[in-house]
Order: sequence, then C-alpha cells, then structure tokens
Amino acid sequence: MQLKGSFAVVVGGATGIGAGVCRALSAKGAAVQVCDRDYAGARALADELERLGGAAAAYAVDVADEGSIAAAEAAIRSRHGRVDLLFANAGVISLKPFEQTTTDDWRWILDINVIGCVSCVRAFLPAMKAQHSASRVVVTSSVAALRTPEMTGQTMYMASKAAQLGFCNGLRTELAGTNVGLSVIFPGPVVSHLKQKSEASRPGAIQLEVPKAVLGGGSMPPEEAGERIVAAVVKEQPYITTHPGDGPLVRQAQDAIMAAFESS
Repeated sequence: MQLKGSFAVVVGGATGIGAGVCRALSAKGAAVQVCDRDYAGARALADELERLGGAAAAYAVDVADEGSIAAAEAAIRSRHGRVDLLFANAGVISLKPFEQTTTDDWRWILDINVIGCVSCVRAFLPAMKAQHSASRVVVTSSVAALRTPEMTGQTMYMASKAAQLGFCNGLRTELAGTNVGLSVIFPGPVVSHLKQKSEASRPGAIQLEVPKAVLGGGSMPPEEAGERIVAAVVKEQPYITTHPGDGPLVRQAQDAIMAAFESS
C-alpha cells in the first residue's frame, strides 16, 4: 500500500500501540484520524502530528457506543471522501482469575474487545468497499490468542482476543475478491496506559491486577511497535507480529494441536 496521501483512521489511537501506529503513519505521509474515548488525548496527539508537519484530526469515539462510531465515520467520510486504512485497535484488559470473574466482567470485556471491534468495522466497511480504491482493515488481536499463557488470570482477555481472530478469519473469506484487504496484529507486551484506560471504562469497581511485565518493564516502546506494524501493513501482510521472540511459544501451542490431528 502507498501511505503518502492516504487517509487512515486509528480507533484507540491516543496512547499505546494506537499512538505508535499514528506516529508511524504520519511520518510516512498519511493523514491520520485519531479516534479515542479519551478525546483530550486524541486531540493532543493530533496536534503533535500537525506540529511535525503532518495532517491529523481527532474524534471522540467510544467503541461501546455505536452512535459515536457512526458519527465519526460520517464526519470523516464527509471531510475526506474515503478511508484507506481502518485500524480497529481499541481494547481493554483484566487479569482477574476466572473464578473471581462475574458475568458483568465478561460482558464488559467482550462488549469492548469484540463487539466494539465488530461495530467499528461494520460502520466503516460499506463505504470502503464502495470507493473501489484499495483499502485495508487492520484489527489488533494479541499474541495471547495464539499461545498458552505463562501466568493465570488471562482467561477473559484471551477469550476476547481469540474471538477477534475468529471474526477476522471469517471476514477474510467474505472480503475475498473485493478491494478491501485485512490484517490481524498479534502484539506482545507494549508500553501503554491500558490498565488505566481499562479501569476508566469499566462501570463499577473491577480489580485489574496487571503485572509490570505486561504493561511496563521490559515491554516494547509503542513507537517501535507502530513502526513494525505499519511496515507490515505496507507489505499487505495478512498476519502481523511485533515480537519475533514469541514465535517458539506460539509454535509450541500450535504443535500440540497438530499432534492431536496426527494421532487421531
């Protein structure tokens, strides 16, 4: 894909991976629409990109509110006439052990990570197909969808990210032969404010015991993750990773599944 002169929408773009993607896209000449529940954060990032010579705008988008998604889509389409790249990146995390989870916990994380992702794609996809020029949907899943975890408490998060992968695999078949491509990102740990944003979006109290190893020390800077992701999008890779070192652990999990087929 050619990024110079393209129009990119990054939902969940104010911080973390989304912000890294916004910066990488802008550096390569894309006009970036920063969409986030945190409008002040989105506006601050858009202003930063413009100060650096890029084209950017900010929109308030809460993926749990289909009305806000539809309003942003209509405003962006009215302003630019097309969307070349849609990054469905917004998400939340909770590492609460399964037996401590409630039905409300599950509804919350699935509403944002799965239904929110689906709602974003559903809102933008019809116009992207109708514009006939090449475009791409990029969904942020997680390496957690592909491997066995090393620590407990990831059940809700892994289930939501695996659901995103299933959604994308099904959608890929439906998009075959159209002008819209599809990529799924499997990022490893990236420095972000995901814990804080998750707490802010959760109705009522929720314990979010997220170790520093997941959201802090030892994690990849979002700018590096963004550069890796955007480089892979330019190559139109259907599956994108940020942490090559996770490969052996993913292979170990997949080999165990294949062994079951081979022994049956």
